[in-house]
Amino acid sequence: MPPLQIGQLLIQRGYITEEQFNQALQVQQESPDLEIGQILCQLNFLKIEDLNTFLDYNGLRKKLGEILVKEGALDEQKLTRALEIAQKEKTPLGQALIKMRILDEEQLAKAIAKQYNLTFMSLQNFKVPAELARFLNSQYATRHRLVPVRLEDNVLTIAMAFPLQNAELEQLKATGKHALKLVVSPESQIVQAQQKLFRKEGSFSFVDDLSLSEDSDKQMERSKYVHDLITVDVERLVKLIFSTGIKHKASDIHLESTENGMDVRYRLDGMLQILDLGTALPLINLNARQIVSKIKIMCDMDIAERRRPQDSSFKLKVEKGDALRTVDFRVSTVPTQYGENVVIRVLDKRSDVLTLPSLGYNPQYTEQLLDALEKPTGIFLVTGPTGSGKSTTLYAVLGYLNRPELKTLTVEDPIEYTISGITQTEVNDQIGNSFARMLRAFLRQDPDNIMIGEIRDTETANIAIKAALTGHTVLSTLHTNDATSSLTRLLDMKIEPSLLMATIRGVLAQRLVRCNCKECLEPYSPSELAEKEFAPILSEYEGIFYHGVGCAACNFTGYKGRLPIAELWLPTHEELMVISHESQIGSLREKVFGANKRVTMIQDGLRLVKEGQTTLEELIRVVPSEQFDEWKGQYTADE
Repeated sequence: MPPLQIGQLLIQRGYITEEQFNQALQVQQESPDLEIGQILCQLNFLKIEDLNTFLDYNGLRKKLGEILVKEGALDEQKLTRALEIAQKEKTPLGQALIKMRILDEEQLAKAIAKQYNLTFMSLQNFKVPAELARFLNSQYATRHRLVPVRLEDNVLTIAMAFPLQNAELEQLKATGKHALKLVVSPESQIVQAQQKLFRKEGSFSFVDDLSLSEDSDKQMERSKYVHDLITVDVERLVKLIFSTGIKHKASDIHLESTENGMDVRYRLDGMLQILDLGTALPLINLNARQIVSKIKIMCDMDIAERRRPQDSSFKLKVEKGDALRTVDFRVSTVPTQYGENVVIRVLDKRSDVLTLPSLGYNPQYTEQLLDALEKPTGIFLVTGPTGSGKSTTLYAVLGYLNRPELKTLTVEDPIEYTISGITQTEVNDQIGNSFARMLRAFLRQDPDNIMIGEIRDTETANIAIKAALTGHTVLSTLHTNDATSSLTRLLDMKIEPSLLMATIRGVLAQRLVRCNCKECLEPYSPSELAEKEFAPILSEYEGIFYHGVGCAACNFTGYKGRLPIAELWLPTHEELMVISHESQIGSLREKVFGANKRVTMIQDGLRLVKEGQTTLEELIRVVPSEQFDEWKGQYTADE
C-alpha cells in the first residue's frame, strides 16, 4: 500500500497527527529506501510495537518475498520455487532461500528489517561489552536468538534474528528497567556474539547416527596438548565437521581461514558445496584456530609451525549401528593471509565388490572390455584428470581378474578400496618405497596381475613395460585428456615405440558427469551456451531435455551422484603402427576415432543426456574443449 494511504489510516486511527506524517514524508524524500513506518518510529512519532500491531491488524505488512522481488534479490520464478520448498520442508521462506543459495544471511536480515520497519545492524567485528550479559537471561536469549549489543542514554539495543511476537516483546520489556531499541542482525552473528558474551559451551546438532573415535594409544600420547589447547567444544566441532563429510560421502573437506573465522566446504560429486552445519557455524568461526590445532595434533603435525605447509594423515574408527570401519584422512595445510587453510582428503575404504556394469559404463564398452581382459599379458591404461574415477575403474577391473588361480599385487597411493584375495601395498616415499622400487620387488613375487596406482615417471613406465613384456597383465593410470594422448605421453617418457606396440592392450579415457537429481527432475530448455555448442544436434533432436531444479535431497544443486562417460580404444596393429612413424603421430586420433569408427567421450555423454540422466551444461563443464571442435567438424563431415 502506498505511504499516503498508510499515513491516512494511521491518522484516522489516532496513531499520529497530520503534521507528523508530513514531516515523515519530507524525510522519506531524502531517504527513499526507508519505509514510512520506519521513519515515523525513528522520529519517535510512533512506537514500533504500535506500528506492528497496526500493520498486522490491517493486513498491510509487506511479505518477505514481495520485498526481495522488488529489490531484485530474486525473480518470481525463484520465489515460487522457494515457497514450494519451504512448504515441503516446513521451514521459513528465508531459510529455504539461504539453503538454495539464492540469498546470504545478511541479505535476509536486511529484508526482514525492512519488512518489520526495523534497523539492520551488522555485528561483524562488533565487540559486545561484557557487562551487558547481566541484562538478558542467556537461555531466553538463546531460545529467541537475541543478544544485547549496546547501552546508551538508558536505551538498551537488542539485536535479534527474527522479530518477536507482541507477547514476547512485552515479556522482554518486563525483564529490565531500560527502554529498548530493537535491531535485526544475521542469525550466525547473533549466535557468535552470544557465545562470547555468555561464555558458555555451544549447543548444536550432531550427526547422531555416526560415532567417531581416535586411536586410543595416540590419544594418550597427545593428552598434554589436548589438555592445554583443545576444549570439549572444539573436540565436538571437529567430529561434526568430519562426520558431516562422511555422511554425505564427501571426497574432500576444505577448511579455509577468513578474516572473521573459517569457511567449511565439502567436495561432493566433484564440486565444492556448503553443507548445513546449523548453529555450529558461529562456533566454528569463533574457534577456527583451535580447530586447525586439533586436526594438526590428530595427525602429529607441528602445531607451533604456522608459516610452512605441512602434510600428514590420521585414521578414525567410524561406527554406524553394528558396523565398524576405519576411515583414512590425508591432511594438507598451507599458510594464508588470515591463518592456515586445511584440505582433508576423505578415504572411506569400502570392502564392497565393484563391477564394471555397476559403475554405469556404456554396456557396449563393458562387453568389449571384459573380452579384452581375457587375453593374458599387456598393459591396460585408464586416463583422465584427478577425480575422474580412474582408480575406481581399476578396482572394478581387479575385481574381474581376482581369481583363486591368479596372484594379483597392487602398489597404490593410497589404498582406496580393500579387496579380499589381492595383496595391496601403499607407496611410502619417506622410506624409499616408490612405485618403481615396489614394482621391481613385485617382479620377484611371481605375480600374474600387477596394478600400479599411477605411472608418474620414466622409471616406473619402463618397469611397467618390462613387466608386460615378461607375461604379466599390468593395470595403471595416466593423466591425459583422451585415449590416444596416452601413447604420446609414454613416448615423451622416452619409451620405445616398438615396446608400446608390443604391450598396449587397451586405453579407457573417462570423465565423471553429475547425474540429474531424481527427486526434482523436470523438463527444461538448454542454456544459450549449450545451444551454441550443441547446435549440430539440437536442430534435429525431437526429444525432451531434463534437469534437476534443486531440492533438499541434492543440496539444491539439481545433481546427485555421478556416472562415467568414456571412450574405449582397443588398438589394432595398423593403428599402433602409426606411432612408429614420428611424422604421423599427430594424425593418430583421426585414424582411431575419425569417421565414427568408435564412440568418443562427447558422444557417450550425449547418450546420457538423451536418457535424461545428465545435462548438456554438465557435458560442457566436463568434456575437454578440443573434443567439441573435433565433434562439430566430424558431425558436419557426416552430413
